[in-house]
Amino acid sequence: MPVGVPRRWHVYVVDREPRVGTKPGKQRPCLAIQPVEFGEAGLRSTVVLPTTTRLVRGEAFPLRVRVPAGVCRLAKDSDILIDQILARDNDLFRKDLGILPEGLQQEVRSALTEFLDLA
Repeated sequence: MPVGVPRRWHVYVVDREPRVGTKPGKQRPCLAIQPVEFGEAGLRSTVVLPTTTRLVRGEAFPLRVRVPAGVCRLAKDSDILIDQILARDNDLFRKDLGILPEGLQQEVRSALTEFLDLA
């Protein structure tokens, strides 16, 4: 069941691959980074950053931001993949796992600024 207009800085379970026939799509947590005003204005997709539990050792900033297990109901330590910016149809958002804490939001902002050379 879709969740409506995704909210910025919330982690959602999102279908990341289209369903084919009866085969379910792959569902993964993703961080919505697009301001909600775009969705409220009728845009049917939302920009997200996917997460992974395949962690890298050492410092991976600005390509990854670590989220500890338990934050946003994530079962395992996860990395937000800053370099894999995606847009997903709002109908593919399945479950709101919660809002990312402010400190991690700031880390994502900093990583995006550095990665996209916006400073």
